[in-house]
Formats: sequence, C-alpha cells, structure tokens
Amino acid sequence: MSRLRSSSPYLVLGVAFLATVAYVLTVLPGRSVPVPTAAAPVPSPSPSLHGDGLSDSHDGYLIQAVTLPARRGKAVPVAFRIHGPDGTPQTEYELLQTKLLHLYLVRDDMSGYQHLHPELSGDTWTAKVDITDGGAYRFYAEFVPKGRDVAGHPTTLGLPFVIPGDTKVAPLPGPAPSAVAGRYVVNRLDGTAHLRVGRSGLLSFDVPGVRLEPYLGALAHMSAFEVRTQALTHLHPAAEELTFHVQFANRGEYRLFMDFQVAGKPQRAAFTVFVT
Repeated sequence: MSRLRSSSPYLVLGVAFLATVAYVLTVLPGRSVPVPTAAAPVPSPSPSLHGDGLSDSHDGYLIQAVTLPARRGKAVPVAFRIHGPDGTPQTEYELLQTKLLHLYLVRDDMSGYQHLHPELSGDTWTAKVDITDGGAYRFYAEFVPKGRDVAGHPTTLGLPFVIPGDTKVAPLPGPAPSAVAGRYVVNRLDGTAHLRVGRSGLLSFDVPGVRLEPYLGALAHMSAFEVRTQALTHLHPAAEELTFHVQFANRGEYRLFMDFQVAGKPQRAAFTVFVT
C-alpha cells in the first residue's frame, strides 16, 4: 500500500502527459493556430541630407586636400578637390545663394571665422585665407551638386588642419540681444530667448537706420556652428526679410555668423544663442 502511495504522483504526471499528447494529435489539427510573425526590422536612422562638415565624406562626395595652411600669415593658399560618387572630381554645381561653393573657416574656439568663395580651375578649388594665430582649424565646403534641388539642404564636407605654435584662446561671448558689425549695430528681435531643440523657428534681426542691400541673393547670409562639436548648420534666409529659418538638433550653445551688405561693403555680426 505504501509503495502505491509513493508512486501515485508519477502516475498522475503520466496520465496528464498522455492527455496532452492526445489533445495535440486529435484537437489541434482541426484548429487554426496563429503562427508568430517575424519581428519588424528596426529602421536605420535616415542619413542627414546635407552633412555637418565634421567628415571629409558624405552622401557619396569626398573632399580631398591639395594644399592646406601650415603657417600663419596673410593670403595663405588653400586648394582642394570634391570627388563625386563615381570617384572623379566634381566640376558641375548648382548655384547656392549666387555662388557655386561656399567655404568657411573657423577655429575650434569659434574664432577666426572667414566666409570665402573659392575659384574653380579645372577640377581644383583654390582660395586664400588669413591665419592670425595657431590652433586647430576646420574648413567647411558647402555646395549643391548639379541636378539637385537648391531649395533643400546643401552638401557640407570638412577638412581639419593645425597651425603649430602658441595659441591665445578666445573666450566664447555669451548670448546678447545685439552685436556690433563695423560701425553698425545689429539687434536680435527676441533678445536672448532660448531656442528649443528639434523645433522649427525663426530668428529675426534688424539694423536700425540702415538700408540693407542684397547680399548673395538675400538680405543676409548666416551659418551656425554648434560650439561643443563644431558641426555646421545651414540657415535659410526668408525672402525680403532679415529673418532665418532655424532648427537645431542638439542642446547647447551655437555661434551664429551673419553677413550682410551696406553701401557696397560686406559686414559681419556674430551672435551666441542657447538651445534647450
């Protein structure tokens, strides 16, 4: 009797197992059993349409240095080529704000900014820059390949270089409601209001008592650099206004350089804005 009691749990388990097998063989074949679907693939992030100048290649295009500055001085030569997706030098471009290519130069502390328009000779772009101090610099080549819509974002490629020697670091100015450009004062109409990350918005300015002339196909041209990474963001000007469409991808400080023209002479104002 005790032997039967000790083995009864195993008998119960065996009966349950046989019942389950019988159910699977006789009942389930007549039912529709849902088949688990494969998990949907996780979409990869969409690549940026324009790049940010932190890489020498983007979207099939590559910038190749021919001559980079290696010393301080005035009118230091620079030369480079842009290679297309087929590996050959790109020689045809769409006009972007009246120019085929815009070249920017800035040091890693956001000083020494220059906005240049190189000349294309054969397959090589050439320009001359002023290097007044040592430090780590970066060129940004901004262009629209032939056949692309100029209303979208341009392609932006970058080239770093270093000028050896002692360097005097320039402190970053804080956000301010106005900036001086030569003998003119440029006001930011919303003062020092913070911008919101990832949100489209407008930045508007005025130059009191001054008649602005068209410059590069608009009332002004502006480029914004993220201070932490030095990434370049292209800002689109609104027609007939000193206003720019903005949308910043990261939080932090940005340094904005605005070029405009008065009485035939280009002027430049710089602002620091904070994005939260």
